[in-house]
Parts: sequence; structure tokens; C-alpha cells
Amino acid sequence: MNRLVLLPALALVACNSSTEGADPGPVTQEEAEALDDAASMLNEQRMVSETPVPEAGEEAGE
Repeated sequence: MNRLVLLPALALVACNSSTEGADPGPVTQEEAEALDDAASMLNEQRMVSETPVPEAGEEAGE
């Protein structure tokens, strides 16, 4: 019975990484550009999805 209690506790301890809270270090220029591109794509998707869709029967310009 004690082993059944000990096993999950050991599994949780094993999941803890030693790099927790460690600084991941600087990013390269290529990584920074990739992150900027990804952010731009996400912003474009938001703008498109936030565009109001005219309701049925509405005409453009009214």
C-alpha cells in the first residue's frame, strides 16, 4: 500500500525540471524576425475576424 502512495509522489518529483525559472537566453535575429512575422499574421487575422459582416437585407453604403 505504501508503494501506491509513493509512486505518484515520485512521478511528480521527476516532472520538475531543473531549468525552472532560468533565463532562456537571448534570441537570434532570425528568431526575432520569425516572432515579428507571427505577430503580424495574428494581428491580420484579428482585423479580418473583427470586420463587421453586413446583416441580410442591408445594402452597402446605408
